[in-house]
Amino acid sequence: MVPIRQTFGLVPPGTDVVMYLVFMPFAIAFGVGLYLRLRASGLVRLVIAGPGGIVGGLRRLLVFGLLQRRVAHRPRGWPHVGIFYGFLTLLFGTTVVALDWDVLRPLGVRILSGSPYLYFKALLDALGLVFVISLIAALAWRLIKLRSTGPDQRRMQWQFVLLIVGLLYMGTTGFILEGLRLTLRPVPWADWSFIGNELAGPLHALGLEQRGETTYLALWWSHAVVAFTLIAALPYFAFLHSVAAPLNLMVHPGHPKLALDAPFDLREIEASGNFDVKVGASTLADLNEAQRFALMACTNCGRCDNVCPAFASGTALSPRQLVQGLRGMQMARNSRTDLLASGDVSAPALWACTTCGACVQACPVLIRPVDYIVPFRRELVTRQQIDKRQIEFLGNLGRSFNPYGLPPANRSRLAAELNAADTAP
Repeated sequence: MVPIRQTFGLVPPGTDVVMYLVFMPFAIAFGVGLYLRLRASGLVRLVIAGPGGIVGGLRRLLVFGLLQRRVAHRPRGWPHVGIFYGFLTLLFGTTVVALDWDVLRPLGVRILSGSPYLYFKALLDALGLVFVISLIAALAWRLIKLRSTGPDQRRMQWQFVLLIVGLLYMGTTGFILEGLRLTLRPVPWADWSFIGNELAGPLHALGLEQRGETTYLALWWSHAVVAFTLIAALPYFAFLHSVAAPLNLMVHPGHPKLALDAPFDLREIEASGNFDVKVGASTLADLNEAQRFALMACTNCGRCDNVCPAFASGTALSPRQLVQGLRGMQMARNSRTDLLASGDVSAPALWACTTCGACVQACPVLIRPVDYIVPFRRELVTRQQIDKRQIEFLGNLGRSFNPYGLPPANRSRLAAELNAADTAP
């Protein structure tokens, strides 16, 4: 007997057609949501205009996405790596099964047969086990973290908890379905499905032969509906990062800027004759496409806060809260509210930033919080919403090119004095 995949072997005839009909509204919800999120992003243009163009974008996608460079080296990063590679493997497996059954089988061709099918089963069982173990670890860590999570983080944290529970249900029911199939229809190559084969014994001991097909059908449909629900919910909840993060990796360089961007080019203004220039930002609409798109990739992980010196010193700045606040506006499609006037972006938080770029280096999906802080600070200056000390600071920079107001001739002496103080015993 040649090993071959029986995709709908234990469900009534026509279930495949019914399944696709049931899936249609979920697919429509997914498509509409993703369209609404991406329609005004200018994604293709952003990737082409990004550092290194398409080649640079693909390289960053490989290094930071596929290889999980900024996630894998962290002590708690391994569950995410396991979930990531396990999910990719199971997604690959589902795609191959659909190709084999829906496309090639009607043509008289089967790829999931013989030795390739056995290797395929063993690979899916191995990575599926990694997937389930990683999900259990991630769920435990999320539940522990919830106890110390602030109110602004809880909503997204609960979304991730529900996401993990849904994925864990899919992973475990997948193994149980495999075990039931081997219990009801034993095959000589069952050892290749080593997880399902181990479960077949306990399931057989439960005496499922009498009601096994009914149990299998109910579990099969629940597995499918949970999968469809997660797909439909992807554009609307925390799972959006699974699409937005890889795309954002292709747009942004992943390291701090060496210099701030000029808010305008005076030569272009003089040439155009239009002196009505927007120097800073007060609304989401004032930010550029790349900045707005990056907001969707944020997972509220808090790595930016962990390395921020301003946050560590107890100032009003939390890079995570700033990005998450803007992300909330973006998700609500609220792009015209004056965030400075409404208090959603506070002046003390903006001025606390040292622009050191540590948050940029820490973000696993290459979001750049500094890129949001600088435009809002410029708008504060434009509105003259700065205190006396800041006015003196900016005046000194403008007159003397240093924050202390020292004459340019004394700059070398100051540098020498500072160097002497650093080297003093």
